[in-house]
Amino acid sequence: MARNTGELKKRCWLAKQRLKMGYWESLKREKQQVEESGTVTGSALAAEFARVRMRRDAEVASVVPSAADERMYRKVCDILDSNEVALNPIGQLIDRDLYDGLDAAAKQRYVLELSDKFRELKERYYNERTGA
Repeated sequence: MARNTGELKKRCWLAKQRLKMGYWESLKREKQQVEESGTVTGSALAAEFARVRMRRDAEVASVVPSAADERMYRKVCDILDSNEVALNPIGQLIDRDLYDGLDAAAKQRYVLELSDKFRELKERYYNERTGA
């Protein structure tokens, strides 16, 4: 359930970015230009729209990770690169100053979000190492 929620949040964020960047207006404008040119008809028109949509989606989907995410990714790499077995990798990632200032419910939420982020970054680590 939590993994689906993270995916939903990411998709919502991407949709919001498309709106901010004028994706739909641009797509509508390009569609009108193709229709006005009259050179493309029928299935070729549908293929052209699909090509334009895929190109735009690829541009929007290439989200640059934040500096905080990259710092955390370096920590995850250090944990996974070390030859010792990490019994508590989440504990190694916790920002103690932030964590100590939270109430009990916020601490639980912070640890859960941190564990989701660790899982995501660990997957990225192994994907990069295996070349997948």
